[in-house]
Amino acid sequence: METSAEKDGHTASVRRDVWFESGGVRCAGWLYSPAVESGPRPLVVMAHGLGAVREWRLDAFAERFAAQGWMVLVFDYRYLGASEGSPRQLLDIGDQLDDWRAALAYGRSLPEVDPDRIAVWGTSFGGGHVLRVASEDDGVAAVVAQCPFTDGPASLLSRFRAGPLSMAGLVIAALLDVLGSVFGAKPVLAPVVGVWWMPAFLVSPTAIAAASKLIPAGSRLSPRTARFVTRIPAVGKGLSATVETGGQPFRPGDTAVGRDTIWGVMMGSDGGDSANAVAARLALRLPLYRPGKDLRKIAAATLLCVCDDDRAAPARTTARLAAGQDHVQVNHYDGDHFDIYVGDLFERAVADQIRFLAARFGR
Repeated sequence: METSAEKDGHTASVRRDVWFESGGVRCAGWLYSPAVESGPRPLVVMAHGLGAVREWRLDAFAERFAAQGWMVLVFDYRYLGASEGSPRQLLDIGDQLDDWRAALAYGRSLPEVDPDRIAVWGTSFGGGHVLRVASEDDGVAAVVAQCPFTDGPASLLSRFRAGPLSMAGLVIAALLDVLGSVFGAKPVLAPVVGVWWMPAFLVSPTAIAAASKLIPAGSRLSPRTARFVTRIPAVGKGLSATVETGGQPFRPGDTAVGRDTIWGVMMGSDGGDSANAVAARLALRLPLYRPGKDLRKIAAATLLCVCDDDRAAPARTTARLAAGQDHVQVNHYDGDHFDIYVGDLFERAVADQIRFLAARFGR
């Protein structure tokens, strides 16, 4: 259990570890609640993007929401982070949508939650998930989607322009992964972020450096990853100083990832283990996933926070899909995909999100 107290008139909150079941697998969550009980509260249900875990700056957003006196549930998808499930680092769109539904069901079961004031908050790939889930669930009171993945073809085109050859490598890895899964082999892992020659899902000269700013201080790279970063300086260029690259020995089985990879395995100081890698087979499903088309089916007020220089989730496509829909508000920010999680952009975005949710929750 971790207690966080907010000053300047904000509500003190307590964070505790919780679990809920989804598809026969236990998903790990953090539940933030006011330190002093005072009747049913609004609830914000939160989850991350492609391959990311809750320690990657979701706590920063959750603490701000909890300071308003709201309940907050932050969870990891199955196969990732502290959640259970095997094989590790598998990302299945259907399973993740089921995890969202299970998280909502768990939240509604809590006696201290007001079931009429529940919001869903997703970022990146999770931002697409909340659009799909909210389109099916009229009981959701509000939706916040940050840098949302809204259209597979648009993201695929952006990825192709960033590196056609490495895109081909990603597709080959995906085909090998699917073939291997037929015979029960471990997933073929592909990096989530990388430079132009890497078979990564998101490629840009600054993607690795920008994503590393989300990693909590005290996290350390696996020996194999550390050697890779040291021998190829372009990979580690701009890596956050909070990430330890000494490569102190640990066995792959010591981490929640369960194996080592050159793409990036990080052991968190508080157990928040993660990897810059997911099963490559996802690349064959992404072009078919278009949750932005579900915007018109959502009954709840919806806030889209988009970064205009986003290469992973093109902002122009998201704005086009939202155009003409009175229940959808689009806020634009100057920056790339990972910029909104830190610094001034984070402060602006989280303040906008609090104002939006407060208007829907009331007092």
